[in-house]
Amino acid sequence: MNIKLLDRARKREKKARKEAEKLLESKSRELYNSMNKLAKANKELEESLLREKELSKLKSSFVTTASHQFRTPLAVIQSNAELLNMLNNTKQKVEPEKFKEVINRIRMAISKMTDMMDDVLALGKSTSGNIVYSPEIFNLVEFCEKIAQEFTAVQSDGRVLELQIKGDPYLAKLDVKLLTNSLSNLISNAFKFSKKNPLLILNFMPSKIQLAVKDYGIGIAEHEQSNLFHPFFRAENVTDIKGTGLGLSIAKEYIEINKGIITATSILGKGSCFKIIFKR
Repeated sequence: MNIKLLDRARKREKKARKEAEKLLESKSRELYNSMNKLAKANKELEESLLREKELSKLKSSFVTTASHQFRTPLAVIQSNAELLNMLNNTKQKVEPEKFKEVINRIRMAISKMTDMMDDVLALGKSTSGNIVYSPEIFNLVEFCEKIAQEFTAVQSDGRVLELQIKGDPYLAKLDVKLLTNSLSNLISNAFKFSKKNPLLILNFMPSKIQLAVKDYGIGIAEHEQSNLFHPFFRAENVTDIKGTGLGLSIAKEYIEINKGIITATSILGKGSCFKIIFKR
């Protein structure tokens, strides 16, 4: 009888030990998972704080640069308004052409400010996440042929946008509006900084589509290329060419919203090439 009781006690003890081990294992897994979740949350928090610091720094830099960029045309408007007032009050006869020159300078400064405001609003809209992403299936070859025709039609100096198509074409799924805006910025720059015909290359690959806008213009110095997509950046050799320094920033934002990436290569005095890649 005692042997049977002892055997039962051992079985109960063994069962209790297994249940305890099972419970301990379960609690250990829960603790391990909790620690992993905590570590992941800490990492995300650190990354979020880092992004917040970078964003704060970027905003500060943006405001400083924007203030400087707007101050220049405002100074032009003010000085020429004072000049108009002085010419108007002079007792000597002033040729009408003189007034036209002053008024044209004011108009150009206002136009520059308007362009900057439009670009700043577009950039702010894209970086704040207010751009709607609406991809659709469309014929990319026909799209590029149309955009090449449109840019060629408005050139008054006889230049054309040359189009090259490589690979076996297939339909693309992208946001057409975003693609139009980003490509237009790149092509406009290509015409602006190059006296030769710029080139639009459309390359169909098995797993991706590559678009490239190539020009044979003034190029960008190597030490300045890391700043290409920064807001308001303008290279040292383009100070005499009209622009806001926001076009490439906007193009990059639109391309990334469109699930693509953009890279740039440039050789000073020989030209630049901007490549966009979209996964198929």
